[in-house]
Amino acid sequence: MPRFGERADRSTLLAFIDSCLRGVGQILFANNPVSGLLILCGIFAASAWLGVATLVGVVASTATAHLLRLDRSRIRAGLYGYNGALVGGALATFLLPAWSPSLLLYAVVASAMSTLVMVAVSLVLVDQLHLPPLTLPFNLVTLPCLLVSFTTTHLHHSPMLVRHVEGPINTALREGASGVAGSQVGALLEAVLRGVGQIVFADVPLAGVLILLGLLVWSRIGALFALVGSVVGLIVGMLLGGDGHDAYHGLWGYNAMVAAEALAGVFLVWDWKTALYGVVGAAAATGLYAGLAALFGPLGLPALTLPFCLATLVFLALQHASPVFRAVPLPKVTSPEEHLPLRR
Repeated sequence: MPRFGERADRSTLLAFIDSCLRGVGQILFANNPVSGLLILCGIFAASAWLGVATLVGVVASTATAHLLRLDRSRIRAGLYGYNGALVGGALATFLLPAWSPSLLLYAVVASAMSTLVMVAVSLVLVDQLHLPPLTLPFNLVTLPCLLVSFTTTHLHHSPMLVRHVEGPINTALREGASGVAGSQVGALLEAVLRGVGQIVFADVPLAGVLILLGLLVWSRIGALFALVGSVVGLIVGMLLGGDGHDAYHGLWGYNAMVAAEALAGVFLVWDWKTALYGVVGAAAATGLYAGLAALFGPLGLPALTLPFCLATLVFLALQHASPVFRAVPLPKVTSPEEHLPLRR
């Protein structure tokens, strides 16, 4: 929505709100304020506390970019907001107590730090390797912040940050620790939608629907491959015999979802080869999720989006050595449809 962005620039407040909404949208590569608003609605549909913490994160990280007088075009595109939004959402998900002033302050500081890390990571990945930073700053900030909760009294980790030990695996799709979800078809559909929502820690099917609608506003190809990626992640997880409770709640799908989206049209020009490449990349991200979940489990930490980052960066690096794929120059990344003329 370039024209809306130009009109928003006439008001400092409206421009800031527009930047923050684009920051939320950029979690899924959507540089569109309406997409960001729908994604934010999906987050609030899952939890009001999660929504507020995400807002706090994107506002803090975007404001920090303004205070540091970073590149204005990147700020307006939301590129300094999406990591902060994820940091806020992660801390609200994995730390207690909810709605506490100390946790909100912690989220503000950590989200602001994500902007500094974004600058540092971009100096290497963007300037030297011509690769996108993705959500690496979010991971680099959030994982240490979660570890702090194991050594403090004012911040407590939620039951989700339990040090997991090896045990029997139940592969049946199920909502809780015991029991099976309704019908198998219904369980599969919910797992796919939850996989879409889990990228923003929204573990409800409605969030997945709203996020997909937000992506449709930005790009039909992007929305399609977000859905395809979540399906691929679920299928690979089930073929590997992964835990059915995790599969039902979308934990096998969210890394695959953004990997498929990134490779099939966002950073590589869309065609049948990149479509297939996106599916393969989604499967690879799912395999990495399994490995990193096993690695971090004994520490009581989640894998977050590290599987997506590592798999996608490796797959994107191939563009420098192979003529099979046509890369989209990073300053020109918009939507898969707008990249199609680059195929010529």
